[in-house]
Amino acid sequence: MAAPEYESAFKGFHIRTQEHSPTDRVRIEIAKELRTAIDELLATSAPVEELEATREMINQAVARLQARPHSHEYAGPAEGSLAVPMNSFLDRSPIIGSINPLSVPMKMGIEGDGGRDSVVIGHATFEAAYEGPPGCVHGGFIAAYFDEVLGMAQSLSGNPGMTVNLTVDYRSPTPLKKPVVFRGWVVSVEGRKISVAGSLHHGETLCAEAKGLFVSMRPEVFERLLEIRQAQQG
Repeated sequence: MAAPEYESAFKGFHIRTQEHSPTDRVRIEIAKELRTAIDELLATSAPVEELEATREMINQAVARLQARPHSHEYAGPAEGSLAVPMNSFLDRSPIIGSINPLSVPMKMGIEGDGGRDSVVIGHATFEAAYEGPPGCVHGGFIAAYFDEVLGMAQSLSGNPGMTVNLTVDYRSPTPLKKPVVFRGWVVSVEGRKISVAGSLHHGETLCAEAKGLFVSMRPEVFERLLEIRQAQQG
């Protein structure tokens, strides 16, 4: 499974340096099943006996995974780069990660040539697990997905960084179970500061707008973050 063409345009955290392995592909399928399981858990009216049986099956599956060795996913960035040569941040992201069952996942693309003037596009359909007001997406998830889209957009500046500030203006309710489209673009670059903006639409309806400020990160800072993460995993 080759990496989607758009990924080659993203910098820093969003670089994929390897194709999905057979193990990755199985993880992707497991993540899909877990998302379905979450939706069913929220909606089911199954009797307690069936729920107990389901819980036991899940416990057995978890124990099976826990019995196997665990490895560090990130081997560290290449020298002078923010690229990670193992499983991409794209795969692990709680927003767009294909192997992360917490993600929708959002499908990303680019309008333009991948340069600074391009627009990042994110297509998503939020299911019941993301509900806030009845029938609508929780505003906190909208903010999180904006953070990912604007983060993708700022990476097109060539000097990607981390979020300093994110402001979201909610214009109208964002519906569940309906396709929505996020957009993000670079507004300006001043030294290490990258200003970005974005929008969220359901059809022609503007659901939300966002502005963000990112500061480009030096490679040694990124290296230190990886060291912290690896220390946490033991």
